[in-house]
Amino acid sequence: MLARRESIIDWISAWVYRLLPLPPELQRISEVFPEAHLLDVVTRFYDGEMGRPSEDPILLLKIMFLSFYHDIKGDENILATLKYRIDWRQFCGLSLFAALPTRTTLVKFRGRVGPTVIAALFEQIVEMLRHRGLLDSTHRFFDGTPATARACINPYRDEIYEEPLERLDAKLEQNPSESIELDLGANPSPVLLKKTRYPVEQAAVHARRQEPMKPVSERQSAGDPDAHFQRGKHGRSSELGYEIFFTTDSKQLFIEAVDVSAEACQGQRIFADKLEQSTPGQAWSVDAEFSTGPLLKKAEEKLVILNTPPRAGSSTGLFPKADFVYRPMSDTYTCPYQQTLSHVSTNRTTGDKTYRTGKGLCDACPLREQCTTSKTGRSVTRSPYEPQFERQRDYAKTPQAVIGRVLRGIIAEGKFAEAVRHGLKQMRYVGNTMAVMQSQLVATILNLKRLIRLEQAGVLA
Repeated sequence: MLARRESIIDWISAWVYRLLPLPPELQRISEVFPEAHLLDVVTRFYDGEMGRPSEDPILLLKIMFLSFYHDIKGDENILATLKYRIDWRQFCGLSLFAALPTRTTLVKFRGRVGPTVIAALFEQIVEMLRHRGLLDSTHRFFDGTPATARACINPYRDEIYEEPLERLDAKLEQNPSESIELDLGANPSPVLLKKTRYPVEQAAVHARRQEPMKPVSERQSAGDPDAHFQRGKHGRSSELGYEIFFTTDSKQLFIEAVDVSAEACQGQRIFADKLEQSTPGQAWSVDAEFSTGPLLKKAEEKLVILNTPPRAGSSTGLFPKADFVYRPMSDTYTCPYQQTLSHVSTNRTTGDKTYRTGKGLCDACPLREQCTTSKTGRSVTRSPYEPQFERQRDYAKTPQAVIGRVLRGIIAEGKFAEAVRHGLKQMRYVGNTMAVMQSQLVATILNLKRLIRLEQAGVLA
C-alpha cells in the first residue's frame, strides 16, 4: 500500500536547516524536482488498500539521485552517508532524527520501480526543457562510450557436481555426531546438490583447459548474462559491458535521448533509426564510425545533413584514390600515368568492385615506387556507395562541416567526461534494464546541472 512520510519537521531540525541551508545547486534541483508527476507514475506499483504501508517512494528516489549526484557506490555507504549529511536529509525532506530506510528496501524499490520512475524523471526534465524552448531540433550530436559491467569470465573456475542422496547418507554415517535421519517416504526423490568449487582432480582441470574457447562475441558471464564484450578504445582491451549513446542538442547542450546497447557495434543501427525519424533539413554531427555508405545514402534520402569525417584515404606515400579518374561509360579507372584499370572482380557480400591494370603494365611504370608496393600491380576498390562518399568528401571541406565536427568533439566527449564523475563508467547493477536506468539517471543529473549553470550565468530569461 502506497504511503508518504509526514512532511512535519521538528523545531530543532527546522532551526538547523535555517542555519545550514542547502547548497544553491541542490536547492534549485529540489525546486524543479517533479515530485507530483513521479508520484502518479509509481502509484500503479502499489495496491490502494491491501498490504503494509510502503516506504515513501519519493524519498527512495531522492536517495538514488543523491548517490549518483555525489558518486557514492554501495547501498550501505549511501545509507551511512545519509546519517550524517545534513544537506542530504534536508533535500530528502527528513528531520535530523528520522529513521532511515533499510538496504533491502532500496534494493527492492530499485528492482521493482526504479527503471520506470527514472525513465519518467528523465522524460519529464527533457519535456520541461523543451517547453522552455531550450532544445534545438535542427542540429544534434550523437556519440557513444563503453561502460564496464559488473561481471567477468573465468572459464576454468566454476565446476558443477551432483551428489545423490546415497553419497550424502554415506557421509553422514561417517560422522555420527552430525548425522540426521532422512525420511525417504517424505522425500523419495534423490537430493540434487549443485555447488561451485575449485576441482580437486588436476586431470579434470587439464581437460577443461584443453577445450576450445568460445569466440569473444559468444562469451557470457554468470554475473551479468546481458553484458557483451565491447570494443576497447584508445588501445585498451575489450571488456564485458554496455555501450551508452547520448543524443545532445546544439543550442544549450542538453541530452535529449539515451540509448543503451549490450551487443557490440550496434551504434550504426541505433543511429540509422534516428535518421529514419529525422525531418528534412536537420543536421547531425557524428564520429567517423558513422561515415558508412548505408548511413550516407539514408541521410541523402531523408535530406539530412551529416557532419562526419570522410573515409580515410590510401597509405602514406602512395597515390590516393582521388588521383584515379573513374570513367562511368566504360566502367574503368585511369591512373596518373594514364594507364587503364579494368574491373576484375566483385565482392558478393559488400558489392565492392576491384579494378586492376593489365599484367606487367605497372612493372615498367616510372611512377611505380610512388603508387604501389604490390607485385601484381596497383588495384583500386570502388564501393556501391562511392557517389555518396565523393559528395561527403566535398561537403567535409565546407566551414559548416568543419565547425560541426569540432563541436562534436568538444561537446559529446565533454558530456561523457562529466558523466564519468557521476558513475557512468562502471555499471553498479546487473542487466540491460538496470544499465538503461543508470544511464538515464546520470543524463538527468547532467541536464539539471547544465540548466543551473545557464541560469546562474544569466543566459536564460
